[in-house]
Amino acid sequence: MGFVRKRPSTTPAYNPAVRMQARLWGLFFYLIVLAFLGAVVVFVVRYQPLSTGNFTSSGPVTADGANGIRVAYAGGGTFSFGFLLINDGPVPMTIDKVQFTGPNELLVPLKVEMASRRNAGAIAVGAPGLERFMQFSLGAGERTWIVVRTEFSNCVRFPAGTFETYTQFLVTFKVGPFTKHAWIPLPRNIRVDSPSDALCPTRMG
Repeated sequence: MGFVRKRPSTTPAYNPAVRMQARLWGLFFYLIVLAFLGAVVVFVVRYQPLSTGNFTSSGPVTADGANGIRVAYAGGGTFSFGFLLINDGPVPMTIDKVQFTGPNELLVPLKVEMASRRNAGAIAVGAPGLERFMQFSLGAGERTWIVVRTEFSNCVRFPAGTFETYTQFLVTFKVGPFTKHAWIPLPRNIRVDSPSDALCPTRMG
């Protein structure tokens, strides 16, 4: 009968310095991951690459300061304006919604239209290239022509001699899985004066 000589099992000696070093490396990588996630959150919160360019409006307007127009209120009439919406950032995005004013202001929104860059400047109702606004993609450096159609209304809510100035609009957009809302300055400020009582019969009633 043969015998196999077994070697005694060897257990690595406990080394506090090695264990501490491993913990420090683990903490180091954890902090790197945490910093990366924090940078992503900050980027998402602050990222707003949209700007505007060009500007066209309908109807008679007068200059209002260095960067504005003044529109005469016409009860029941309409006012349209257009501008380029530009993605100045390096990341493509999806534009979900463009919102201008509300239902209780001197300019009440009717609808928003859009066109490709080659049709920029078109503003007349039914102009070739204009179509109803729908969700669209805007790549890095790309631009799209936006037309906003409004109606004069609510003069009864604003005393004669008062006015509203529209300086920005709200855009809802997506970057990757993240949805963001941003107020974007208009290329030109739009001032609308509330008319006199004679031009606002509902106010006199």
